[in-house]
Amino acid sequence: MHKILGYLLLCAGLFFIFFACVGMYKTFILKAPVAQVVKMSNVTAQTAQAQIQIPMDGVNQLANTALFAILMVFLATAGGKVASAGINLLKVERIYDALSELDLNKKEDLETLKKV
Repeated sequence: MHKILGYLLLCAGLFFIFFACVGMYKTFILKAPVAQVVKMSNVTAQTAQAQIQIPMDGVNQLANTALFAILMVFLATAGGKVASAGINLLKVERIYDALSELDLNKKEDLETLKKV
């Protein structure tokens, strides 16, 4: 049972890491657009001479790209943690298998168990 769950967690973690890497590759290398989470309107500033309208398109693009990058780093980190949990389950299963093969009546096996 530990093997199945370990492999499932390992595959899920690798999927999260792969999804995050592909998303970042599409966004930063292929210049795919990101979801518009932040939408600021243009700002009008009053000066002594006249009103100046400041466009916020660049700020919107930068904020949305930064939020996307933070989300993808979070997904990659979470995928690493999930994969690590799966690997730990697989290690525990191997230790159980190795311990079940030991014959406690043999002196060499008792010494091996003490070393572990």
